[in-house]
This record gives sequence, structure tokens and C-alpha cells, in this order.
Amino acid sequence: MECRSQAGARSGASQAVTESRCREAQPTFTLLSRVVEQTGDSVILTDPQGVIEYVNPAFEATSGYGRDEALGKTPRILKSGLHDAEFYRQMWTRFAQGLPFKGMVINRKKTGELYWAQQTITSMRDDSGQLTHFVSVSQDITDLRKKQEQEFQLHLAHDVQQRLYAGPPEVSGFDIGASAHPADETGGDYFDFITMSDGSLLIAVADAKGHGFSSALVMALTRAYVRSFAAMQLELDEMLAQINQMLLKDLDHGDFVTLFLARLHSIPRTLSYASAGHVPGMVFLESGEVKCTLESTGPPLGLFSASKFSLQEAIRLDPGEIAVFLTDGVTESTTPTGHQFGAQRVHDQVRALRNDSASNIADGLYHATRAFVQGDLQDDDITSVIVKAKRAR
Repeated sequence: MECRSQAGARSGASQAVTESRCREAQPTFTLLSRVVEQTGDSVILTDPQGVIEYVNPAFEATSGYGRDEALGKTPRILKSGLHDAEFYRQMWTRFAQGLPFKGMVINRKKTGELYWAQQTITSMRDDSGQLTHFVSVSQDITDLRKKQEQEFQLHLAHDVQQRLYAGPPEVSGFDIGASAHPADETGGDYFDFITMSDGSLLIAVADAKGHGFSSALVMALTRAYVRSFAAMQLELDEMLAQINQMLLKDLDHGDFVTLFLARLHSIPRTLSYASAGHVPGMVFLESGEVKCTLESTGPPLGLFSASKFSLQEAIRLDPGEIAVFLTDGVTESTTPTGHQFGAQRVHDQVRALRNDSASNIADGLYHATRAFVQGDLQDDDITSVIVKAKRAR
């Protein structure tokens, strides 16, 4: 009787401890339940055969399958068909080793749309080591992946575009420099140097409407046209007319390209040009004063089928004189208060750097514009080409 009383006491104490632990654990279970229900990651719980027993609201929102549609099914309802047998073999090998699977999985929504998920699948076992469930937690990373892919493509496009910029050539009697700084990974500005059959140098500086990837494609097209018509030995004004006709077929309504073409001759040291709506170039005397302004000789390209362009008479470049060709990203660099860099500051900068190399003058113009806008974001491509007539030694 005494023994039974002691056993009953022990049993009652054990039950009391168990009940106390359950009461203590109840808030934790409730909290965990709320976490799973409210997390933004998809959660799926299956039995050992892979039959879905639970999905959370995030799964429904991501996959498009309601809870009633998923329960009793298997995760194969999400199968995209883009993973091979080896992918699943490696997954089950990890489960057999008692390890979780972690990886990027391409799933298919109820609508048929693909989405990328960063997924972790863990096998759950009881105290005896028996497999009881699989739990999958996945995060939809489709937007992040698209962004990374876009950034990668832009980086590739940037590298390609940079290779298209021809380095300044060696021309007897001249020092030539160039600088191009896109506002984005890719830009709508363009410069090029093409040696002609008579030994002269063709210089092209262009600017497509806007900036970024679409403008970069337009500039690649323009570059191809310039080089093609230069190979035909056309005069500069004739080249502009032909390029205009080609771009009229290629550009969307309202899009356009401004293009400045110059031809540099070593003997005699002269410069002729034609300009399709481009920002005016400038020629500076050795003293730093403006010798002449190279105004546009026709409208921008790609707007009007009847556009006409004229070729300006050759300008002599004496020793120490400097020709400057720009895009409007230089003159129109704007401070947060709305003030533009303008042509006068270009004059001041060239005058201050006139004894430097052509490359230093081009780089100096860029750095001057960036300092002028007081660290504000660059909102347009900034390009300049400098031609400096060498002094006699």
C-alpha cells in the first residue's frame, strides 16, 4: 500500500512537470506558428513520401496555388522541367546523408510563369532517428536575379563600347587627345578617328538623344555608318546626308543624333568640318583667346528626309592653336541650383590648360565639369576631343 502510494505520487509529480513544461512551451509554439504564417518566405511541409501537409500564405502568394490546391499534392506541381536528373540525384544524396539541400531552384507558378527561388530543404526526424517530414523554406529571388543579369549585361555592353572608342592616333604636327565619360554603364556619346586614303584624319564626335543602353545601340549603329561612308571617300557633307537617310529608317519618331565631322590635314595644317546639329566646336589661339566658333551646318540626323548639310572652308591651325570638339554633356553640366557650365567656362578651362597636352586638356574639362556641379550625379555623357597644333622645336 505504501509502495503504491509512492508510485502514485511519483506519477502525479511527473504529470505535473509535463503539464508545467507544456504550459511554458505553449507561448513559444504560438510564436513559431505566427512566424511561419507571417514570414515572407514560402514554407512547405511534406510527409516522408513528399505529400504536402502544410503550406504558408507566402507559398500561396508566390506560387499562385491556394492551400486547398496544394494539400495532398507533391512539390512536383512546381516543377519547371529545367532541372535534369543529376540535379535531383544530388539533392537526394544529401538527404540520405542527413544533410540539408541548399540551392537555387527554378519553379513554375500556377500561371505557368517561371520564378527563381533560393531554397533550403531539411529532413526532420523524431527522437529515434526516424524520418517524419521534409520542410522546405524558399525565397523568391526572381527580381534580384533579373537585376543582377541586367547589371551583368550592362557591364558587358560597357566593355564592348569602350573597345569601340578608337585611341587618338599619331598625326604629324598635331597632339590629339580624347575623353569620354558615360553617365551610365553605357552612353550615347561617341568619338572616332579614321585615317583616310589621302593621309588626312577624319574625326567624328556624336551624341544620341538621351543616354544609357538604347542610346548606346544608336551610337554603335552611327559608328558603323560613319566608317562605311568614310571608306567610300565621300566629302563630309555628303557623309552626313547619307547617314541621315540611313538613320531615318532606323530611329523611332522623335529620336535623333547630332554628329560633328572634321577632317584634319597635316600639310598644310588645316581643318575642315561639317556639323549636323551638334554643339559648336571652338578653335583657340595660342594666347587662349577664341579664334573662331564651329557652328552647326545642318539639322540633327534622323529627323528630316530633306535635310541638307554644308561643308565649311578649311581653317588653318597655326602652332599652339587648339581645336575643341565637345558634346553638350560638357556645356550643359548643371549645378543643383540650376546653373550650367556653359561655353565661357570651357574657354576659361582651355585657356588655363593651353600649355598642357591634349589629353590633359580633355581630362581637365571633365574634372572641371564634375567639380562645378558640386558632386551632384552626372546626368549626361561627357565627351571631348582636343586637337593641338604643335609648336616648332
